[in-house]
Amino acid sequence: MAELKVGDAVQIKTREVTNDDIKSSLYFSYFGGLQGAIDRIYDDGSVCVDVDLDSLTQDARDRHLETQEAERKRWLEGLSGEARNRLSEDQKKLAISYKILVSKKDLEPTKGGKPKSAKSQKASDDSSSAASSGPARAPDPDKSEPESPKRLSEADLAANEEEFLRSLQNRS
Repeated sequence: MAELKVGDAVQIKTREVTNDDIKSSLYFSYFGGLQGAIDRIYDDGSVCVDVDLDSLTQDARDRHLETQEAERKRWLEGLSGEARNRLSEDQKKLAISYKILVSKKDLEPTKGGKPKSAKSQKASDDSSSAASSGPARAPDPDKSEPESPKRLSEADLAANEEEFLRSLQNRS
């Protein structure tokens, strides 16, 4: 099997859930058959997959779209009237991606590139271009290959949250 890389179209294998899956939380029975594109690959063998909404069950897709619409309304209502009026119709749209974390061994490549629809592809292209801030940087000549991101443990997340809450208290 060819080595998977960011952007590859993949499908999650359908199989029985094991005790190791329960411990790691990297596979659930409803993951089986979902399709998407690899968003990130971590050193520990876990992979973040941006799931194609068309591969979700009808109930899951409906729930996702309802949540997306509720968040869009909440976001727009949080803006001032002036800021809301300055937004174009395209800027008023909000597309929330559906991402899951799975083990690399549960992925199989699919043909045909990214399985996203043209509409969701445009939305993700818009959000990724808006997310890039600052000038592009030249690669570090001392590093031959970019480091893959580290997945934070629960203890790291708890420590980061504690530090953030302390910083909020110090501002008051």
